[in-house]
Amino acid sequence: MAKPAGVIDSSCAIALDALDLLPQLTYLFHRLLIPSAVEEELYRRRRNRDRIKVLLRKYAFIEKCIGYDQTAVDLLLIERRRKGSRDRGGAVLQNKKDRGEAEAVIQATEDGAMVVVDETWGRKLAERHRLDYHGIIWVLGRRSELDLLSPVIVREHFLKLKELGIRFPLQAANGLLARLGEQSI
Repeated sequence: MAKPAGVIDSSCAIALDALDLLPQLTYLFHRLLIPSAVEEELYRRRRNRDRIKVLLRKYAFIEKCIGYDQTAVDLLLIERRRKGSRDRGGAVLQNKKDRGEAEAVIQATEDGAMVVVDETWGRKLAERHRLDYHGIIWVLGRRSELDLLSPVIVREHFLKLKELGIRFPLQAANGLLARLGEQSI
């Protein structure tokens, strides 16, 4: 079976970069696209900015994606704002991460790619656009299925993410660890 293209959102890129696994996604995807808004968010952190620049130069399968329908992204964000959360004063809260998720979904729609996303809104968007989507748990689980990560290392990766304060779906992580015969965290 041919490997799909993947489009990644910020939270998954940050987590996989912290685990030094972004280059290893070549085992799962024939190309990995990083939307502009995701790149901007990654560049806000100096460590990420330097690493991402190196990864983009060093690995041809990791690419910036800039050619997609910005109007479609803007429409998703307008819709999000209308339905969005409000602060105590009633003002609509805006999350800059939302643009990265919207761009990832639109890019994946245009390229027929899989979306790598953990945030609830991004997953709902991917589902609404009938896209295949998975997150950090799937990436680690899939690499374990391919014998590229041992169950012990998968657990160590989750512990490292927790130690670094990087959010991930804990219940799903513990479910994967149970399937792999490892102790939950």
